[in-house]
Amino acid sequence: MEEQKECAKPTEGAVGSLNLPIGFRFRPTDEELLIHYLSRKIFSMPLPALIIPEILDVFDSFPSDLPAGDLREKRYFFSKANGDINSKGCSRLISGKDCSGYWKAVGQGQLIVVPISGSATTGISHQQQQRLLLGMKKVLRFYQTTRSDCLRTRWIMHQYSLVTISPSDQNVNMMQVGDWSVFRVYQKKLLISKNLRTKSNGFAEQCNIKTNTRKRPLNEVLKEKEVPI
Repeated sequence: MEEQKECAKPTEGAVGSLNLPIGFRFRPTDEELLIHYLSRKIFSMPLPALIIPEILDVFDSFPSDLPAGDLREKRYFFSKANGDINSKGCSRLISGKDCSGYWKAVGQGQLIVVPISGSATTGISHQQQQRLLLGMKKVLRFYQTTRSDCLRTRWIMHQYSLVTISPSDQNVNMMQVGDWSVFRVYQKKLLISKNLRTKSNGFAEQCNIKTNTRKRPLNEVLKEKEVPI
């Protein structure tokens, strides 16, 4: 269930809507986001395109109120916020007029690694190739709460951060590089269950609706309908 519009909290310091040429979609891979956008942002290098806006705190607004782009598309943001995730994997509560909400982590996060160029040699398997750690990807889902209920919504957020391994005397620690992270926010598509499809086909049979999509000549169709040619 999606959040109600009246529950939204306006975002301060937001960048205006994103405008892309008709027919173009911004669909970078995880590796492209880390290498060509986030790393360049952190080290103050020119970006390939000024297409990802900065936002003060992505955890401080309802996902439907985040700026830039179409709500039906995936949206991207640079932010220094980390959400103050607690021990239960939940962010701080966002308060609205009639409801509240929060982001909750899904899983433990995923390391993003790429093969080192030139590491593949004869006799070395793909699993044995040297790989370079780029960053960490965390997945969060938005939950909407009311006085009587807590609903899991279709809003999903991916948080990408550059990380490095810092060995110590006893163990290996993973540290974030820089203050910036890049976020991808979108709505997960609804899946039609098998039972719903079965009921739909049964309804079509009751209504004498033919669901066979096999192409037939127009003459045959018109003869069945007793339509004069």
